[in-house]
Amino acid sequence: MSMSGDPVLERVRAIEDDFADAMSRMYTVGNELATLRARLETEASPAQWTPVAEPAAPPTPAAATAAPQPSPVPTAPAGLVTPPPPAHAPAYAPAAVPPPARPLPPAEPWWQRDGVVAKILAVVGATITLIGVAFLLALAIQMGFFGPVARVTSGALLAMGLVGAAALVRRREAGTVGALGLAATGIATAYLDVLAVTRIYDWVPLAGGMVIAGLIALGGVLLARAWDSQLLAVVAVLGVALMAPFVGLDHARLTGAFLLVLTIATWPAQVGRRWWALELARVVPTGLFLAALALAQERTAVPVVLALGLAVLVVGTTVAGTRSERLPLQLGALVPVGVMPVWSAGVAAPDRWVGTALLVVATCLLLLAAGLVVHREGTAPQHRVPEIALAAAGVTSLTAAPRAVDGGSLAIVAIVGVALVWAVAALVLRQRSVLLVAWGLGVIALLGSLALLPYVVLRSQAGDVGPRHLVTAVLLVALLVVTARASDRIIPATAPVLSRALLALAVVSTGGAVVVSGVLLGQLLDDPRGGFTAGQAGATVVWMAAAALLLLRGLRGSTIAVPAGLTLAAASVVKLLLFDLAFLGGLARVVSFIVAGLLLLGMGAGYAQALERSRREGTDRTPPGPPPGPVDNPTAPTPIPPTV
Repeated sequence: MSMSGDPVLERVRAIEDDFADAMSRMYTVGNELATLRARLETEASPAQWTPVAEPAAPPTPAAATAAPQPSPVPTAPAGLVTPPPPAHAPAYAPAAVPPPARPLPPAEPWWQRDGVVAKILAVVGATITLIGVAFLLALAIQMGFFGPVARVTSGALLAMGLVGAAALVRRREAGTVGALGLAATGIATAYLDVLAVTRIYDWVPLAGGMVIAGLIALGGVLLARAWDSQLLAVVAVLGVALMAPFVGLDHARLTGAFLLVLTIATWPAQVGRRWWALELARVVPTGLFLAALALAQERTAVPVVLALGLAVLVVGTTVAGTRSERLPLQLGALVPVGVMPVWSAGVAAPDRWVGTALLVVATCLLLLAAGLVVHREGTAPQHRVPEIALAAAGVTSLTAAPRAVDGGSLAIVAIVGVALVWAVAALVLRQRSVLLVAWGLGVIALLGSLALLPYVVLRSQAGDVGPRHLVTAVLLVALLVVTARASDRIIPATAPVLSRALLALAVVSTGGAVVVSGVLLGQLLDDPRGGFTAGQAGATVVWMAAAALLLLRGLRGSTIAVPAGLTLAAASVVKLLLFDLAFLGGLARVVSFIVAGLLLLGMGAGYAQALERSRREGTDRTPPGPPPGPVDNPTAPTPIPPTV
């Protein structure tokens, strides 16, 4: 039965045709709008956009009705862009183009930087002005125009006039650099005037001149803080610091006290500032003067007290600056400068124990600074107090060691002992900085221990061997072993090269300790040469035993132990044939060769057996893997014949 004449079916087909035609028109209009928008954007911007496809012609109703679709939504014609149903984004979007890279601005010459030329001209101008004033005064003195009173008065008036002119220039916005130059020139002129009334004419006692100079410096620092000028503060502090030693050359202790007071009084100028040049101007001249004063071997306790005062001040302010953000952060490099006068006093002290005590105090202050300083992340290298203080502590402790034993023959023992203490501290604390100091002291101790070589090699020196040589050898062995262990734990990158080299030196040093022990034993028996001979034989046996231990360790999995053991055994054989055969005689030669030969035979036989045992165990060992599961054997369909 045909339904072609059914009016309902015809109506449905007409609705489908109208819907398909409407959808096609909508897609066409959307594509035309996208094309128009893309053209407008291309004309408005030089950027390139993705090409826009031209819309295809919409299908005819006949084509739509030719093949009815099961869905009321028609398929988009070829070339027509159809957006996804859930999104309403435009059919075409411009491609993202990164913005063009801006060229780097050309490097600005140094003479065009803000204030550089002006500051240079201000400094040069101040210097030329001072030279001109000096020439004017010299000419006036030669012509007899100025007497002493007129000279001093004119100098004071000139200083005040320059500072007053600086204040007037400062009121103008563009007169900052000129004002600083005038103020610096006025302060320097005032210092020259104080120098004249104190040193040249002797009108004012030294203490009064120091007070006047200190007041000038404080006034200059206050003016520098008000104007926020580090240059003016440096001129004020450095000028009086350089003038004081020249004025008080005959009164060194009073000058040192004045410089210490100046250093203390100018410390608050750092609060809220980062004036590193002012820090150097405050501490360095005082530290150098007090160190020179201590080296002058003054019999009084004043240089020691001044040195301790400066050390405590520098260490205390440095630690406080790292723990509180409100206090100035000082340069870490100034810590050794502040402690240097104490070190100088310890070196120059006439009494050994006083000098040792001062060096120990200097070391403790440096260690205290290294332990108490708290660094934040990203701290600049010049503020790394622990590393700098530990390096300085290594120097002071190295100086204290021979000072404690009053030099002489025990100096090497003390140096090796101090190096061992640093190595143990590095192993316990596991700090890289301590290990670096231990390395440095260890190199010095190893070089100093070369003095033992003649007593180990030459039989003619057997009568001069003493207990100190044995102590040095034993401490050296301990130092090498501890340093090797600490290096592996703290800096693994040095392993295994450095640790193996240190252990090899330790084995060689052990042989030297055995020789020295034999010589000392021979001295007790009134035969030091015989003890030397026995010690050499014992050293060969010890090296052979160490080689055997290395071979055994190699069988346990160490890759370097076997070559090291064979090398040590070869060295022992070479020593046996070249040295022991030539220098040993009688029973010692017999014992040395027999024991060494037996050790070599035992080493060879033991190594062969152990190697065969390890191979046999490796062959018999079941390879690792999951245990086998149960095997399901099916029943045979026919009887299985017996096997023969």
